[in-house]
Amino acid sequence: MRSLVLASLVLVAACGAESVSYNVATPIFPAADAPTAFTRAYSMTESRDGLIRVYAKEDGDYTKLWEMRKQEDGSWSDPQTLDFPSRITLTTPSFSASDGALYYASDADIFERGQRDLNIWRVEATPEGWGEPEPLPASINDGARNFNPAMDANGHLYFTSDGYDSIGGHDIFEAVLDEETGDWAVSTMPDGVNSPKAEGHLAVTPDGNRMFFYSHRAPKLGVVDIWTMTRGADGNWQMPENLGEPVNTAGIDFGAGLSGDGSRLFFSRDGELMIIDLEVALAGEGSVSTSQ
Repeated sequence: MRSLVLASLVLVAACGAESVSYNVATPIFPAADAPTAFTRAYSMTESRDGLIRVYAKEDGDYTKLWEMRKQEDGSWSDPQTLDFPSRITLTTPSFSASDGALYYASDADIFERGQRDLNIWRVEATPEGWGEPEPLPASINDGARNFNPAMDANGHLYFTSDGYDSIGGHDIFEAVLDEETGDWAVSTMPDGVNSPKAEGHLAVTPDGNRMFFYSHRAPKLGVVDIWTMTRGADGNWQMPENLGEPVNTAGIDFGAGLSGDGSRLFFSRDGELMIIDLEVALAGEGSVSTSQ
């Protein structure tokens, strides 16, 4: 089966085609060695123009960011590591649908107090490479473990933290930038969005009306599943639902991300990066019962 997938993807790359459909969850690197518990990849994200992809990959105790750039023939370059400031962890990258920058988390030292936990950083992408990475201000990076950033086209930043009165291992929070002061106003999500279990690996559609994240909460199909939630007509977030099949399985499904136009879902299945059309991914939304 993997050989057939590989053959079809090679044909697509050779033709430079962009119209291919992913009606099933398809490996992004079908010829790569199977990941181990120490080499899992996740959180693939794509720039607004569809020309850059970045993802996180574990390497033992270290986690690094890797980038690929679309070439003139429509194929993708070989992955290369990104040399951003860190000690041992660069993780959860996400391109912003608002300013186009890459947001991610790093454990690099920041601020005068020598803050060393995970903090959210931002860097501009350029045709030649990258600008100068910079941490978000202390109104976001408050000394807790803050990571899993995702920003919609309206500039609303979502992230997870074990601070800010978190009720679980890590909870989802929303932040809006005050353009005059440069500070972020952080607010909690509606009751029922977060759980006593950890939430993580956020992805939000460009219009800000749908979010994906992983959770250990029930009901679930596997060790950990991907969940989704939408905004109602009143603009408020509705309660999350298990994404169900064909995305979730009895294994470990996590690390959601989106293509630049929001039409495709990236995710990690047991540490292997996958891609699927978003409309196909949503087919099983809410289908997992409380008995599972």
